[in-house]
Amino acid sequence: MSKSQIKPSWNWLFWHRWLGIFACVGVLMWGLSGISHPIMSRLQPKPAVFVAPQPTFNLADALTPKAILSQHKIRAFSHLSLSRVAEQTYLRVGTMQNMPARYFDIKTGKELEHGDEINAKALASHFTGIAADQIASAHLVSQFDADYHAVNRLLPVWRIAFKQNGNLRAFIDTEQTRLATLVDDTRYRLTQLFQFGHNWSFLSKVPALQLTIAASILSIILLSALSGLYLFVKQSATAKARLAKLPTRKWHRRLGLVVSLTTLVFASSGLFHLVMSYQQEKRVVHAQPAMVSAELLSDAVWKDIIKQPIAKLDGLAQGLEPYWYVLPAADSGENQMPVAQVAAMATEAEHAEHAEHAEHAEHHDHHAHGETVREKKKPYMLRADKYRGEVAADSVEQFARSQALQFYSATAPVVTAVTWTSKFAGEYGFIFKRLPVLRVQFQDNDNTRIYIEPTTGALAAEVRDIDGVEGFVFAYLHKWSFEGLNKDLRDLLVSLFALWNIVVAMLGLVLFSRKYTTKR
Repeated sequence: MSKSQIKPSWNWLFWHRWLGIFACVGVLMWGLSGISHPIMSRLQPKPAVFVAPQPTFNLADALTPKAILSQHKIRAFSHLSLSRVAEQTYLRVGTMQNMPARYFDIKTGKELEHGDEINAKALASHFTGIAADQIASAHLVSQFDADYHAVNRLLPVWRIAFKQNGNLRAFIDTEQTRLATLVDDTRYRLTQLFQFGHNWSFLSKVPALQLTIAASILSIILLSALSGLYLFVKQSATAKARLAKLPTRKWHRRLGLVVSLTTLVFASSGLFHLVMSYQQEKRVVHAQPAMVSAELLSDAVWKDIIKQPIAKLDGLAQGLEPYWYVLPAADSGENQMPVAQVAAMATEAEHAEHAEHAEHAEHHDHHAHGETVREKKKPYMLRADKYRGEVAADSVEQFARSQALQFYSATAPVVTAVTWTSKFAGEYGFIFKRLPVLRVQFQDNDNTRIYIEPTTGALAAEVRDIDGVEGFVFAYLHKWSFEGLNKDLRDLLVSLFALWNIVVAMLGLVLFSRKYTTKR
């Protein structure tokens, strides 16, 4: 027998079959969990109210924060703010990380026992519309777990569980008076299934192994799809006659061609997202809240702040220096709190709708009965330890710039711009949770952008050009979040193509089984 008559067993068809077997694992797990994603978003518990209450604080007869802290022998704090609890105004004092804040009556200095828990329960009732007497339990959550995933980003938060609505749990950030997410038993179970099938949570305790296995399977899916396309072209001339009496092969071939582009798009964008997420996680800065001495607070600065009604007040530290973030109350009295972003899988349309309603209501207030349009009040920041009179118009921007420099790793960075971000859009999506923030633009090879939340000084996000590209690819090629595309239509198309990929994989599995299990 001549060498030309010997056909090697490792030809294209051979490799396509064996690659397909391993690819089936990923296609089935990612496909089925991907189909569950739209179901989860529609079963996500929705708040009864999306915006936190925003009272107007008139502090003309209030004690100074320094006096209140001295009265209770509190030498240092990480954050101060004003809270309205049961129609009373309190100074909320954060002293130790992952411990409940303390509340003191702003007029008398008397402490409200369990004030943080009481406030959290009231906010949970506000956001859910469920009466406070239906609350079953409350406890402070200081680390992410199966019920409160890391995607929610905010810590610490209060977990307020209700007796009804499928054991509904509201996670409340009392420091910034916001709702982090809502979870019920149905949502919890679906999330667990999704995390298992899509994120491979069963390997989460070994991140390097999780990345290696998932990336390998995604690479195999890509190679399987490419080899299938090659075989489709190579065998086109003989396909009709050869497959006339082989319906399973015929449908595997036809459907495989139809879904091949989506297979390549889903797998390549997923692989890119997987690798980038792993790299981004290693760069995350886990900064501890800075503590500042209560003795540094200036009574003169406080007296200047309280000359006007206040909508929001935050005392925080930058390094060892204390600052006040002040948002004056709007003349029209409208609520200036941001819209709650409920869970990473909540419907963007819901958020946009509520934001639109809020904007419409504000517009109506300004123009009703021929009233003159009033500009929204701008927040400002000032040193809490030194009275300087006039406050710079860009005081918040200056603070954000200085704060971002503390998170920037390179030496001698150049800041080219500091701008406000007041809604989730583009590279700063609703997964980042915090609003409003300031975008600090650096001049470097990576075109780094750092987002700072001025009310807390927290690093909300760090984005480089490669991160922006990954975010774009993941949003548009993996999730198909095209602007103007109806969400229901988008979810239907993504689910159908995921389903067809599963069907193609199953047909391939049947063909493989017949090939290698049939007795020769």
